[in-house]
Amino acid sequence: MAGAMIAAAHFAPHEEALMTSTRLGRRPLSLALLTVAAWLPAGGASAQGWLAGGALGSAQQHDYELGGPIATRDDSDTAYRLFGGYMISPIQGLVMSYVDLGTAYYDGPAFGGFTDSLDADGVDLSYILGWAPGTQQRVSLFGTIGIFKWDQHVRYEDITGVYRFRDEGTSFSLGFGTEINFSADGDNAWGFHFEYQRFKDVGDNANSGHEYDRDLISLGVDYRFGRGG
Repeated sequence: MAGAMIAAAHFAPHEEALMTSTRLGRRPLSLALLTVAAWLPAGGASAQGWLAGGALGSAQQHDYELGGPIATRDDSDTAYRLFGGYMISPIQGLVMSYVDLGTAYYDGPAFGGFTDSLDADGVDLSYILGWAPGTQQRVSLFGTIGIFKWDQHVRYEDITGVYRFRDEGTSFSLGFGTEINFSADGDNAWGFHFEYQRFKDVGDNANSGHEYDRDLISLGVDYRFGRGG
């Protein structure tokens, strides 16, 4: 983990170092963007149209370890996402989001006393599939699967110095939630939703020593262009 890596590195005390890595690169996201372009209909006669919105919630990082005693584990932070997308049918579409997963913070007596902060954000492209139970159209359930292009910044400090790492890479995201339309017939342009998402393997063990899953639980609003007000 990070402590073992840093202890093995030959840095002078109090020297700051920046290490950067890119894991998986940009090809998966580029292919996904081409898929978006291919899915957008030329005329849009049968499509449901564009949507946009935002969500605010809490993000949590999982399974942090350092190889020594930890006094403070602050795994969660305020997080948010801003998104836009295109519904290619009433129940399926593609959504691109900017996601800020906040900062996780740790400290403790390991390695003579340490602090460690990890902040992460990125761009997520997800396919969304929804379903409205029964004959009503106001409440629907949905699931998502996507590609997350993330960026993680790590600042680690102990008695040997301050070390900074930047991890970049691409991994998968999964989510599910419920959407409630502002009108009983489901035809209002406005709706709000509750969603759980998991972003897999954010970080790079080979660079910063930190690679963890992160969750986002959020409440948001969205606007469907072309629907009634």
